[in-house]
Amino acid sequence: MTWLWWIFIVSIITLILYISNIYYWSGTRCPSFDRMDGKTVIITGSNSGVGKYTAIELAKRGAHIILACRDRKRTEEALKEICKLSGSNNVEIEIVDLASLKSIEECAKRLCGRLSKLDVLINNAGVMMASEKSVDGYEIHFAVNHLGHFLLTNLLLDLMKKAPSARIINVSSVNHAFLNITINWDDINFTKPYWKINAYSHSKLANILFTNELARRLQDTNITANSLHPGVVRTEVIRNILGHYQIILNTILLLITPLWCCFTKSPEQGAQTSIYLASDRRLNHVTGKYFKECKEYSSSKTSLDQQAAKRLWKLSEEMTHLDDALKYVRNN
Repeated sequence: MTWLWWIFIVSIITLILYISNIYYWSGTRCPSFDRMDGKTVIITGSNSGVGKYTAIELAKRGAHIILACRDRKRTEEALKEICKLSGSNNVEIEIVDLASLKSIEECAKRLCGRLSKLDVLINNAGVMMASEKSVDGYEIHFAVNHLGHFLLTNLLLDLMKKAPSARIINVSSVNHAFLNITINWDDINFTKPYWKINAYSHSKLANILFTNELARRLQDTNITANSLHPGVVRTEVIRNILGHYQIILNTILLLITPLWCCFTKSPEQGAQTSIYLASDRRLNHVTGKYFKECKEYSSSKTSLDQQAAKRLWKLSEEMTHLDDALKYVRNN
């Protein structure tokens, strides 16, 4: 068999897989077409990836979008693209560094000072396979993926209680069930040994425990809280996986891109469940649930442990100095 035949066979297989991706692997499209006129939506990490495409779609539906991101220049570039693709100019920027408790407090104070209400908070930002510490000295995955969103959410609850009906959406991952991982109570900062994938999965488990405890605490209010797995998405987060070996990584990705694209989602595809949870009117009273592919699923047994969720909440209050932060934000 000549090399031309091999190229032909590989091309046919890749085409079949690509078509399969379109009709199966890429997942479900958001089944809701509900409008969001008059609603204010904050999306963290929305200058790229899943967050950006969530912003585009919700802006199309009439929502007032606030892009809560760290890098002003990149966010300004994303703002232009979001406005262009959505046809809406009702999009603005709010700078926040989720690795800094002080930055989160300042951001929340600004928002509470100028907004009359908040309808939807999508905690989308995240880091994966990083190794540095946060500004406050915490393990970076736990700090950004969990503690940052824990603090931001609690500081914005007063605004959300002013909305007729409000939603908190936490982007987690199927990795929350990785090797039956549990919260590392004895070494929350993973000082020994440090495995990036464990630390990432640990933070994603914390997302769901936090969501479930938050839903219980908000049971008699107008606010719901749900978590989701967006799917395996091709986003910039992969840049941290090999660190200094980025050239090797780029070469590998170039070689496997056709197959990689067949079994993963684009950011737009990965945004569908976030869009669904933010917009579908049928979910007005659904809370404390875990979703993927725009459907409710069961998360891991560990993530449903109520005692662990309460313990994590107390620990998170202490690590973020929540009581002091609330006093600072409310003291306008």
